[in-house]
Parts: sequence; structure tokens; C-alpha cells
Amino acid sequence: MTPTGKSPWRNRKLWSLASAETLSWAGLFYIFPALLIKWNEWFLWSIGELSIGFTLALIASAITGIIAGRIIDSGHSQKLMTFSVIIGALLLSSLPMVTMLWQFYLVWLLIGCCLAGCLYDPCFSYITRTFQEDAKNSIIMITLIAGFASTISYPICTLITELYDWETTIYLLTIILCFIAGPLFWYGTSIEPAGCHSPVKRSKTSVGKIVKVELSSPVFWGLLMTFAAFSSNQGMIVSQIFPLLESQEISPGMTVLFASCIGPMQVVARLILFVTENFGNKKIPIMAVCLTSLICLSLSSLALAMGGNFLILVVLFVIFQGGPYGLFSIVKPVITAEMLGRVNFGLLSSMVGIGSVSGSALAPGIAGSIADRWNYDTVLITTSSISAVGLMIFLTTVVFQRKNPFKLESVN
Repeated sequence: MTPTGKSPWRNRKLWSLASAETLSWAGLFYIFPALLIKWNEWFLWSIGELSIGFTLALIASAITGIIAGRIIDSGHSQKLMTFSVIIGALLLSSLPMVTMLWQFYLVWLLIGCCLAGCLYDPCFSYITRTFQEDAKNSIIMITLIAGFASTISYPICTLITELYDWETTIYLLTIILCFIAGPLFWYGTSIEPAGCHSPVKRSKTSVGKIVKVELSSPVFWGLLMTFAAFSSNQGMIVSQIFPLLESQEISPGMTVLFASCIGPMQVVARLILFVTENFGNKKIPIMAVCLTSLICLSLSSLALAMGGNFLILVVLFVIFQGGPYGLFSIVKPVITAEMLGRVNFGLLSSMVGIGSVSGSALAPGIAGSIADRWNYDTVLITTSSISAVGLMIFLTTVVFQRKNPFKLESVN
């Protein structure tokens, strides 16, 4: 149920927001892996050197996400998300003019600041602030649609680049982001918040007090480390997926097939959750979804490490790896709202989200170092262990939450 009384699937503004998210992910996030090889050939910088640019973007996104969260709490989501995607697009259009590596890094560092204002974290903070307890179904709907961003980005970028060049691809995406995604964000974020006529006053707690209370809470640190475990596991697996599968004596053709199936499995898992709750009339506790996801991620790596040349184990790896991480984009905002509350949610969510963004940024380098120093079986053991540790941390966090609930409202 939405503030307008409609199902999320019948809300045109949510469709607009979901479409804007899809284009933003395709044009500002997946564009990097889609054109990485072309940049390597054009600039003659190594893949490792180029990849640092993406790491800088993710780190910048994590840091500036705190500012974005505060802007959302102040009720300026519409301006934030619209101008973030437009400015990000204009920065993207400057890449063909880059001649030095430090300029490439600077552009992606600034794009990272824009990612903090237009990708999932700000979007779901806005959704949670707008729909309150009814946010879950709207979040599921958006992730189901935006989950196809990579499916759109990779083939389109490859096709245009082959027909013309990578610069043309960049300019086309700039136009799409500025003149399609921007207006879609403006319209999609114009939903009237739930309880907007309620006499309940918004919290005016200062940023310093919010940060102080959050940093002193074991619930906050528990969630941050749980989210870091999710993202580290996925980042290490995805960044090394091709050499990782080939190390298990899987043929190149089958490697491409299995690697390509991980993304769609994310959408399948979200769809199963949606169908179960909306048509099966079964409300699944979000904590159960989180626990199950961490268990599956741990078992996924073990399945591949135990014998990747057995078809059934590889299939289990793909299912248990893709599905749970697909649910993470739903788990993260919903469980943050349940455990930390919805007061000043934008700031709270962006701070706890530093764990997931940092995990994604650092994971590729860590996985590569482990593979170089030891082997890919060690990488799999590491990813399995990370998920298992994340599971234990989350269980401990739940215990802390029940004994001493996080309450920002009590701060004066």
C-alpha cells in the first residue's frame, strides 16, 4: 500500500522512479565495467590502474552519502536525485577529453559523489521516508525493474561502441541521463509522504547528536559489519568470477554461461519474495531473509570449492550466490528501518551503508591479492568465512537489539 492508496505496481510515479534508477545504474555504474577494456586499449593504462578510478568512486559515494542522507531527511530528495544524475552525466561526458590518469581518477571521484545522490541508497531512503512501514513492497518493485540495468547496459554499450566508438556511447548515455533519467527522477520523487497531515513533528536532532548516538550503539556497528560481509562476499566473487570458475576446470564457454546467470538469479530471488508475499499471503520476516541469505552465501563458496567440475555444485553456486545478494538490496533498507528506526532515516541509512560500499570497494583488490599469493580455492574459503562471520555478527546484533533497542527519539 502506498500513500496514495494504490499498489506499487499501479503507481505511475514509482514506475518513473524505477525507470530512472535503471537508467542511472546502467549509465553511471555499469558503464565502467562495460567500457573498461575499451579504455584499456585507448588510454593504454593497465586494467589495475583504471580500476582504481571505480574504487575511488565507491569510496566517494560512501563518504558523501552521509550528506545525501541529511538532504533527504530535510525533504529535498527531488532536487538531490534529479541534479545528481544530471551532474553525473555531465561529468561522464568529460571522459573523452581526459588525457592523464589523474584526470580520469578525478572524474570518477566526482561521479562517485553523484552516485551517492541517485542510486539505491538515496532512493530507498526516500521510499522509506515517504511510505514508512509500507516501504517494503515499493522497494521490491524498484529492485525488480532496476535489476535489469546491467542486462541493458552491457549489450547496448558493446553494440554502440562496435558500430561507432566508446566516445559516442558516452555522449549518448549523457543525453539519456540528462533528458530522460533527470525528468523521471523529478516526477518520481513528487509523491506525497505518508502521514504528511499528521501532527507528529519531525525530529530536529542535530547531526552531531545523531552521529554520537549511532556510533555508540552496538546495533549500528553490528549492521554495518553485516552489510560489509554481504558486499565483500559479492565483490570478491564477481570481480574474480571468470578466473575463479576457470580455476575449477570449467570450460571457457560454460564459464561465460554460469557467470551470466548470477545476475538474473538476483531478479529471480526478488520475484520469488514478491510473489510469496503478495500472492501467497505469507509475510516473510526480513530478519529470516537476512539470515537465510548469509547462510546461502557461505554455502555457495563451499559448493564451488568442494568440486566445481560437478555440474550440480556449480548450479548450486550460481543459485546460492546470485539469489541472496539480490535480496540484499531489499534487506538493507528494510532491516535498517526496523532496527534503527525511521527518524532521520536518510542519515542513519547512509552511515550504516558505509559498510556495504566499503566492502564493495575493497573486495576486488583483496580477492586479487589472495589469488596471487595463494590460489582461488583460498579465495572461496575466504568468501565463505566472511559470510559465516557476518551471520554470527548479525545474530549477535539481533540479541543486542532485543536487550537494548536503538532509540534515536530519546536524544535531546
